[in-house]
Amino acid sequence: MDVFWAFALVGFFAQLIDGALGMGFGVISSSILLGQGIAPALVSASVNAAKIPTTGTAAFSHFINKNLEKSTVVALCIFGSLGGIVGMSVLTSLKGPWLNTLVMGYLYFIGTLIIWRGVTGRTPRLLSSAYKRLVGFVGGLVEGIGGSWGPIVTTSILGSGAESRYAIGSSNFSEFVVSVVVFAAYLIAFAIGHWEGGADWKAVAYPVAGLVIGGVPAALAGGWLARVAPKQPLTIAVGMLAVGIAVYRMVTG
Repeated sequence: MDVFWAFALVGFFAQLIDGALGMGFGVISSSILLGQGIAPALVSASVNAAKIPTTGTAAFSHFINKNLEKSTVVALCIFGSLGGIVGMSVLTSLKGPWLNTLVMGYLYFIGTLIIWRGVTGRTPRLLSSAYKRLVGFVGGLVEGIGGSWGPIVTTSILGSGAESRYAIGSSNFSEFVVSVVVFAAYLIAFAIGHWEGGADWKAVAYPVAGLVIGGVPAALAGGWLARVAPKQPLTIAVGMLAVGIAVYRMVTG
């Protein structure tokens, strides 16, 4: 039970950050589980399982706080789901230094761009529909192979010039749909023998339950925080979190 409550605390603060800034839950939860020696495929499946109730609650919170942009949500949901399935089933071999370096470099670039935008108040051009689909697919791809949706998708939409509350809300809402699809794909893959590790589910039962119990109440507040927080500090905070994640990947990778 000590493990359960420890992860409940982690889940609360990770989801509070995720709901307000559009990223954080996946990378924090995955890092802790991987640090415990859990197999990467099981970590990805477990974190996506935990995300279903937490991001579902966050999605509802962003919906009632009117933080969604319809065309962005549609593009991210459809192409993010496709990318998630591909990532789970085909591209698992990309785990490791190559993927870590690619994501780290991207986060440095986009995080710096967002911070610059927040400090100067200058807004780059908005994403085209085609680029939204690409961002969704890449975000789903990274999510499917055990990475994190938010650092890719939220930063890309925000960096393109979208208002912070709509970038965060649309990304969080779409992440819920993609998490459901990715977790379902893992279940199907396990059922047909595509990957093994089911015997280790007991090792993550308490951590995942703790993440859910701690994350759900925090998710309720995330949409409200994204709506009421001042735009400039919120934008800079997202950029700093992106760069911080990149630094973490560099140190631990």
